[in-house]
Amino acid sequence: MSGDARVYVICGSGGVGKTTTSAALAVRLAQAGARTLVLTIDPARRLADALGIGTIGNATQRVEGIPGAAALDAMMLDAKQTFDALVTRHARTSEARDRILRNRIYTFVSTRLPGVHEYMAMEKLHELATTGRWDAIVLDTPPSAHALDFLAAPARMANLMDEGVMRWLVLPTTRGGWRMLERGSELLAGVLNSMLGERTIGDIAEFFSAFQGLWDGFRERSNAVRALLAAPSTRFLLVTTPAPGARAEAIAVLDVLAQRGLPFAGFLVNRCAAPPHAGDPRFGQPAGEDTAALEDALRAMVHAQRERVAREEGAIAALTAAARSAGAALGDVPVWRIQEQPSPPHDVRALTLLAAELPDLAA
Repeated sequence: MSGDARVYVICGSGGVGKTTTSAALAVRLAQAGARTLVLTIDPARRLADALGIGTIGNATQRVEGIPGAAALDAMMLDAKQTFDALVTRHARTSEARDRILRNRIYTFVSTRLPGVHEYMAMEKLHELATTGRWDAIVLDTPPSAHALDFLAAPARMANLMDEGVMRWLVLPTTRGGWRMLERGSELLAGVLNSMLGERTIGDIAEFFSAFQGLWDGFRERSNAVRALLAAPSTRFLLVTTPAPGARAEAIAVLDVLAQRGLPFAGFLVNRCAAPPHAGDPRFGQPAGEDTAALEDALRAMVHAQRERVAREEGAIAALTAAARSAGAALGDVPVWRIQEQPSPPHDVRALTLLAAELPDLAA
């Protein structure tokens, strides 16, 4: 995969600040001189909010206002637009392209077929990583369960393209496939037509016939994405919090990464408490307060803060232990703490401050 962009795949459960962390990491990489793209494949529209740039879509949008940074672009996956563009780009002829795009079965497949969002995310990542426009791509994934579907999508697509039944279905309609079904069993055809509409079998036959020239490309790109995800230039990062539920989901994803031999780069533990210190403005002494009562309150605050920090250290130790038990292939797994922010970042200035807390992963 020489010449491709470095890929940072950001995974984690919902509600742990994954999208914000992805945006901040993209800012950090851009500040380090890398032409960077942050791509979200999460249907939730949080990336634009974090970057403070309004609506983003399936075309790249430049993020301005980062001091001393290389180019930073943002994009949000639109699965239907990606599929349409894929058909337009790879159909053998303009006639085949139009037959596919007008087909009712294609409309269903490209908008409602389970897994199509993950398949198109795979296609979009392959397209963007191989253009040469960016040095680094930060991929913001959906919550853990859907992220695992994305990881499985390349193998599923490649296996589907290798199935004998698919080869049978894409035979020219004059030789077999669904036309055989239509001619050979009027009873079955009648049942299907009554359930799905009179044109259904013809539409299916037309869809597979027109799509025949695209299957090999799907398989080849699926295999290319599998190689890209496993390449040394790719790094998987797990965003979590010290909370038990988020930690458990992170460990579950870690097990999958280890099983698949994917390059895991470490944990980003969000919303960690800062140890109490004398300069903390919360511990200042307001004028007119009873000194003894204030000192008691301050001691209680310090004690509570230290207890929280200790609990979080225990949670981080559990993550490290889970990484060790997941397999020697992971090696020494770094854990980076990100202190709790007063409020979620909503512009580039706030993201720049958060980016300063992130590890230097540009190399």
